[in-house]
Amino acid sequence: MLLRDWSEVVYIKTLAVLAISAATMLAMDIFVYRVQLNPTTELAQQPVRPLNWLRLFQKLAGFWITIGVIAALYALIPEYANAFYRPFKDAALYLLPGVVVASPFYIAWVDRRQRDPEDAYAQLAAFLIGRRSVDRAALALHARGWLVKAFFIPLMFVYVHDDLKAMWTAPLLPVLAFEHIFPRLIDLFYLIDVLLAAIAYTLTLRVIDNHIRSVEPTIGGWVICVICYRPLVDAQAPYIQYELDKLHWGDVFAPWPWVYVLWGSLILVLAFIYVWSTVIFGLRFSNLTNRGIIASGPYRWVKHPAYLAKNLSWWMISVPFVAGAGWPIALQSCLMLGAANMIYYLRARTEERHLSADPAYRKYKAYMAEHDLFARLRRMAGLGRAKFLQ
Repeated sequence: MLLRDWSEVVYIKTLAVLAISAATMLAMDIFVYRVQLNPTTELAQQPVRPLNWLRLFQKLAGFWITIGVIAALYALIPEYANAFYRPFKDAALYLLPGVVVASPFYIAWVDRRQRDPEDAYAQLAAFLIGRRSVDRAALALHARGWLVKAFFIPLMFVYVHDDLKAMWTAPLLPVLAFEHIFPRLIDLFYLIDVLLAAIAYTLTLRVIDNHIRSVEPTIGGWVICVICYRPLVDAQAPYIQYELDKLHWGDVFAPWPWVYVLWGSLILVLAFIYVWSTVIFGLRFSNLTNRGIIASGPYRWVKHPAYLAKNLSWWMISVPFVAGAGWPIALQSCLMLGAANMIYYLRARTEERHLSADPAYRKYKAYMAEHDLFARLRRMAGLGRAKFLQ
């Protein structure tokens, strides 16, 4: 609201919103939760060694080689020549001088406090000058982690940019009627979701203990995740169409105002749960990676609240079971939406398989097998005690 009348270009206004939000989140993590004291940072509170200029140069070389490879991929892959990504490219070039100046100071600060200073950046530089005795597992994790960032950061930034642009060009406040409030709230929820995701994908920092612990190791796990995002979602969209009759919930329930408000309110509740599932991660949100196990917020009740809420909202928004164009079309739409739901079921399964390498997740998973919402419902229905998942 404060920036809507600022005459700057939209991508800089977007960077301002992201910067203010990130600064607030960092302040909470550092001064309230004090995440910098977590042992999993593997950083000492005070320097444990003098600065090694050769290693600093190696790490800087490794960092900028990584950035250079990603920039080359953006230049080579036709998708990134699309005008859709223009705001991200403009923002990246705008921030580049700042990253050039800040990177040596941050790397030097971390290097003097790391328990093991031979991290992936140093290993990458050593590998490229011919040393073969490097930690290939660390290099593989480094490559996969940066591929995750390279894929999702442009998408999330552009989504934030476009959502903010739409909000800044719309009237400040909607008309006080549910049909006008509903779309504004939905837009706000999804803006918060992608805004926090954009920040979290960008700030993977050991000093605040949200660095990447592991990355999905299988091609199948990657495919089932990225198929839900541009450009692959556009490729599969013609084959999974569940809105064949173009009859959405508002059209169905418009004749009954109280049903219209109730149905729309339930969709808003599901959208809120979906965005809450992102918010609760804070700076640790990310697809395809483990950056710390979350067991609070909606994750107290189900293991995959975001997927559950999103998929239920699709059923309520598209109401494919209403035979507006005849029962054959309704049945076909339901089957297609079921296929979309299956993709998210497979995402949940691959994520569980990946995270199960972490003892903290295995403990959480075992607890949820006994205490999540579905286990409680089974017990209430007299179906016996839920068994632990293997």
